[in-house]
Amino acid sequence: MTFSPKDFFDFFKLPPNILSAISFATGLILFLPEDILSKMYLINFKNKFGFIIGILFLLSVSILIVFILSYIIEKVKNKVKDYKLKKGRIEYLLRADKSKTNLIKEFIKNETHTLSLPMNDGLILELEHFMIISTAGNTQLANYDYGNVYLKYFLQPWVLNVIINNDELKKKFKI
Repeated sequence: MTFSPKDFFDFFKLPPNILSAISFATGLILFLPEDILSKMYLINFKNKFGFIIGILFLLSVSILIVFILSYIIEKVKNKVKDYKLKKGRIEYLLRADKSKTNLIKEFIKNETHTLSLPMNDGLILELEHFMIISTAGNTQLANYDYGNVYLKYFLQPWVLNVIINNDELKKKFKI
């Protein structure tokens, strides 16, 4: 049986649970005391293939460490991103001018937090772009009135949660 470079690189693609099993097994063979290994008839195996077992152990442990570090880094990046997003949302709502504030107040006053608004209005497009409001469904009947097309929009739930949980925003939106 011959091994190609492709077989070697396939080792790096193994899932973490299999790599941890390989690490554990090779670590046991390398580090268990001789009397325990002799009871499992692994002394000759260790003596014959110890070099390969050692390499497998080092590779699998190294790859697992990289997996764990990349997982931790990804989690930290997501936490930082979520924090920045939350902070940015609060700042946007605090900086909102009177027309945006009044429109958001109208959404809040409405029991269903839904309003029929002109879809080509710049204010509506901006609030939709920043995901403060969204169209109420992918398909809906549009109302046409004096050159404007009206669609139903709803206030995103996070907006109300952010306003309720921030004292400055409560004052601004008079909740």
